[in-house]
Amino acid sequence: MAAVENPRLRWTVGVLGIVAGFAMMWLPYQTSLDNDAWARQLRARGAPAQATVHDVGYAARNSSTMYLDYDVAGVPHRAEVGCWQVCHPAGTRVSIWISPDDPADFATDFGVLSGHRGRIQGGIGMVGLVLFVSTVVVALARLSQRRRDRQRRRWQDEQRALRRNKT
Repeated sequence: MAAVENPRLRWTVGVLGIVAGFAMMWLPYQTSLDNDAWARQLRARGAPAQATVHDVGYAARNSSTMYLDYDVAGVPHRAEVGCWQVCHPAGTRVSIWISPDDPADFATDFGVLSGHRGRIQGGIGMVGLVLFVSTVVVALARLSQRRRDRQRRRWQDEQRALRRNKT
């Protein structure tokens, strides 16, 4: 990557990198807050139902999925729930609260929403962390270099003054 020559542009890019990195780090946290609020809303106004764990799929990197069967107004549904915190064995009954607007959208009694929500936000948060930290490190290195350059110029000026005084 080519170095930016214009000092104002360099600092603008640095500030934008820090702000963008921070915003990207904030996204997973905000998504988690939004998901928690939606789960509380579903528990408060959703239709209660019972689901049965049909199967549990175990995947790499501690990512597992429970497959649930449930009925809404006599219509059978099957949905999946990420189970990184709670994984019930097949045949277990689970209380769920179904959204009145979408029967595929529900919250479980252990606080997990249907589907796999927030996975991409976690990746974006990690990219934001790398962007934020690397931009801060580069900015601090530039500030340190400017300080060393000022000290070197001051020393050179002192040396020139000493040589002039000797002659």
